[in-house]
Amino acid sequence: MKRLLALCALMSLTFSGCTYTMAVSQTNIPAQRKKPVEVSVKKFIVLGFNFDNDYALDLTRKLQERCPQGRVRGVTTHDTVTLYFLAFFWAREVKAQGYCLPQQNTASLEAEWGDIASSQE
Repeated sequence: MKRLLALCALMSLTFSGCTYTMAVSQTNIPAQRKKPVEVSVKKFIVLGFNFDNDYALDLTRKLQERCPQGRVRGVTTHDTVTLYFLAFFWAREVKAQGYCLPQQNTASLEAEWGDIASSQE
């Protein structure tokens, strides 16, 4: 009976995992939130040896691909690490969420920034 309990305890530790959200960042959320876009990238890491973070560089390109005729604003990112098998294996995921806004010409952008600057004074 003791061996069975010890085996169950060992298996529960071995096959359990933990998830941690490491960082959250956010830009200003726009008033127009009709078209949300979301992308994520993942990487599998063994024994904590992560030699590069190049996989995260694809986030910007993937977000813009989801909004080809506009611009993405109100971006929120989540960096999540999931530990498996007594932390020998990690899964790292970075999610980015934002809103696709229609492309504006430079005159309307200058007017938008002018309104923001005058409201702060």
